Amino acid sequence: MIKVQAVLIDDALNAAAAIAGHAPARRRWILRRMLAEAAAADRHRRGTGRCHPIWGDGSLMTAARRRKQRVGRSLADPAFRAALIDVIEGVGTTYPDAQETHIGCVGSASSRPGAISSPQSVQ
Repeated sequence: MIKVQAVLIDDALNAAAAIAGHAPARRRWILRRMLAEAAAADRHRRGTGRCHPIWGDGSLMTAARRRKQRVGRSLADPAFRAALIDVIEGVGTTYPDAQETHIGCVGSASSRPGAISSPQSVQ
């Protein structure tokens, strides 16, 4: 399993734009490559405190933006929709414990009572 930073919606949208327009097998290969680059960059960043000189900060978005964005980001575009589905499925199978990495951290689902200072947050 490739261990990457938590994948956010903007990561998925950028990755889908980067792989759209390719054949399905090629899309999945490019996505795996982007995830591997993001994981390597994240390890480098955590180890050195600096972004990787080629692959950036370790996010999937950075890995995707290094590539040509092949289509616009409209859900009306069938190529983009297919690519977005591939990204969601690929991230889910490559990084299935994305939500589990946040358990115990400060946030709305925190296990640390009183760790949140915002009155809007619910413990």
